[in-house]
Amino acid sequence: MRILLVTSMVPDPGGIGAMPKLFHAQLSGLLDRDHEVTLLASFGEDRGQAEAAEALLASGLDAHFVDRRRSSSALRRWGVRADLAARWATSRRPWRVVCGSAGLQPLVDRLTATRKFDVVAVEDNPLAVLRYPTDLPTVLTEHEAVRAPAGEWRAGRLAERPQQALRARDWRRWDRFLPAAWRRFDLVQIYCEGDAAAIRRVSPELAGRVRVNPYGLALPPALDPAAEQPGTLLFTGTFAHLPNRDAARWLAREIMPALRKRVPEARLRLAGSAPPREVLDLAGPGVEVVADPPSMEPELEAAALVIAPVRSGGGMRMKVLEAMARRRAVVTTPLGAEGFTGFGSPPPLAIAAGAEEIAAASAALLTDDTRRRELARQAREFAERHHSPGAWAARLETVYEEARSGAGRRAG
Repeated sequence: MRILLVTSMVPDPGGIGAMPKLFHAQLSGLLDRDHEVTLLASFGEDRGQAEAAEALLASGLDAHFVDRRRSSSALRRWGVRADLAARWATSRRPWRVVCGSAGLQPLVDRLTATRKFDVVAVEDNPLAVLRYPTDLPTVLTEHEAVRAPAGEWRAGRLAERPQQALRARDWRRWDRFLPAAWRRFDLVQIYCEGDAAAIRRVSPELAGRVRVNPYGLALPPALDPAAEQPGTLLFTGTFAHLPNRDAARWLAREIMPALRKRVPEARLRLAGSAPPREVLDLAGPGVEVVADPPSMEPELEAAALVIAPVRSGGGMRMKVLEAMARRRAVVTTPLGAEGFTGFGSPPPLAIAAGAEEIAAASAALLTDDTRRRELARQAREFAERHHSPGAWAARLETVYEEARSGAGRRAG
């Protein structure tokens, strides 16, 4: 199959956050199954993205990139910012959409005019605003149909309140933008049933176009159980993501006090990029905040237990899949288990809902090495069976072939 793969970040197995890693798994899985893939993406200042683009070009992949790194000219930098701000003010599109789609349309036009493709796979909703030929089957991947409320933006200081108001205003734009974006595509692929239900609820006319397909990950080496540090819990995440901030607050303020009553030596490490003041201030007895770690490897290696008490947002949680793939036991909520429950048997996760229940489940695993390590072993096997690049690519083929057959064909 000849696939035009349009991604919002450069595929990178070592990238920051979930998207570069899942794009890498998608690309490698499709290539291993002998599909012809043309990649179109952009990159800016995010660590490692330019290097990942260079590596893909050096590999011989048919790849095309827009370089959005800041110009050395201050005048040009301010000109770009002013142009993007004007587009945001006049378009009613979210800021991430305005920035994420900038500069890509000429590449889309050139590639679709000069190459033959069987399907266009559009990976992330900012790219939905680009124009694709109406005679080409298109599949949009929606990473998070359920979003945290705009009111979750919090200003810790008086000087931050204007920025908070702008962020909340921008966040509300997604409510209008997303349904319009979904309607432009033949099929909409999402990662879990919760997001599928959200799309059907918001846009019932799209129910026939939605396909659930949990994502994959290039499986890293399994970690040695002997490297665990007793009593250590780990929460990882990109703290620009509102559900991660909420989970961190819940963990530090309610779950950890309940857990330390059961296991006094328990300690939590909150590790992730760009923690705001509200997360940094959570540091205290039994809680450490690790800001912008250069690598998550040492954090995961030291963790006796990975905890993901997410209670807002949508999509799958890469933090859960990465821990499972690394052979670490995971405690999460029913929401955090989304995307892992559709394979005919319960996933090897400890799933609990309330703070006391999560604390009890964590305590039970921290104090039982045999049970914890058996759960971790099962988690690794589950990731290999259902979430490897090859397993995911096989499911992707089914979705792409369905789009080619005309199922769910969009009007116009």
